[in-house]
Amino acid sequence: MDSSRPIKIDDRRTLRTRAALENALLALLEEKNYEAITIQELCNRADVARKTFYEHYDDKHALMWAYSERVYDALRATVAEIDIDTLLANNKPLTYPIFKHVHEYTSFYRAMLGEHSTSAFVTRLLDYMAQVSYERHAPLRATAPQITLPPEFIAHYLAGAVIGVLCWWLKEGLQTSPESMAYQFSQLAVPGVMEVMGLS
Repeated sequence: MDSSRPIKIDDRRTLRTRAALENALLALLEEKNYEAITIQELCNRADVARKTFYEHYDDKHALMWAYSERVYDALRATVAEIDIDTLLANNKPLTYPIFKHVHEYTSFYRAMLGEHSTSAFVTRLLDYMAQVSYERHAPLRATAPQITLPPEFIAHYLAGAVIGVLCWWLKEGLQTSPESMAYQFSQLAVPGVMEVMGLS
């Protein structure tokens, strides 16, 4: 949407409807398994007509992915380029924006990575984080004298480790700060990555 022009009434209505459906999805995810949620339940919780739902989404999967992509876009915008001299991004570990982001979107991630999570979402999140990891480690690969493992393997290993730690962090009630989580993760992850890139 072009932010330079005034938002029309129809645009506002669309935003309100989608926000209501997204909130309904999040609320229901805290109560039951994703697969058990019906379109009618979403409509009832959002207080919208079933016909209105289908004006915006083909099914509940489209709703979930649309919201997920919006959340992912917000995450990608916060992940800075890595400094090859310090191995930091904006003077913090590369994973800091991820932990900060999850802290800000706690209800979403608690629902999607909790006991009622869907494997499809976890797989998509894994692929997304692996892609971000691969992109952000490009400066390191460019200076590495030798890489003993495929870069895609490294990216997916790191993404899987991040998701595993996120699940534990959410289960523990986010008692540790995002910054501390990022530094602790780096303590474990960085030495191995540097080793396989011949940069240790």
